Formats: sequence, structure tokens, C-alpha cells
Amino acid sequence: MREEILFRILKIGHNTSIRGAGISLESALSQSKYLENSANFDVEDLLQVIKLNPPLVNEWVMYSEDKRTSSGFYISNNQIGSIEKPNKKYRFDSKEELIANYVIKELDFWVNHGKQ
Repeated sequence: MREEILFRILKIGHNTSIRGAGISLESALSQSKYLENSANFDVEDLLQVIKLNPPLVNEWVMYSEDKRTSSGFYISNNQIGSIEKPNKKYRFDSKEELIANYVIKELDFWVNHGKQ
């Protein structure tokens, strides 16, 4: 059950793209119950699911490349950068670790974006 929830969350990148369902990020966050579950997992939990499902890496890279906003985070050269704070970058040794961290940073940003 837990792995199913994490997999649904990790599919948000694909589901919000034109290659997937093309749904809004708000709808994808709601359908995956991201907010309700975000306190119950961390990077290591996502990393385990990503390692079992390697196509998720490319889905999130494409999500980042397809973004049409000046907010949130982006992926470039094994780094996560902030669009709003270009000087702040996070570097990772593996793509899987990069994606696990990116998913949490990006989705947390959008969940909290409306609360500012």
C-alpha cells in the first residue's frame, strides 16, 4: 500500500505532461493525496521506489524541461536549481537521488505556493 502511494506521487511528473494525462498540477497533487501523505515519507523512501522504476527518472527530467513557469525548481547537469533563487543549487551524484530530492522540493513548493 505504501509503495503504491509513493508510486502515485512519483507519477505526477508524467501525469501533468502532454505525454501523460495532461492534468493540472493541482489536480495531480490532489489525486495522489500528496499533501496528506507528505509527512509520512522522505527522500530515501522515494529513492527506493525510483530504483525499482527507472523510467520515473526520465519522466521527471522531461517534466522539468517542459515547465512553462518562472517559479519552482529545475533540473540541469545533475543539479537542482531554484528559478526564484538562481544562486542556490543542489548537486547529486546519481540521477535517482537527484530525482527523489527534486520531487520533494518541487511538489512542496507548489503545495505551499498558494499559502504565501
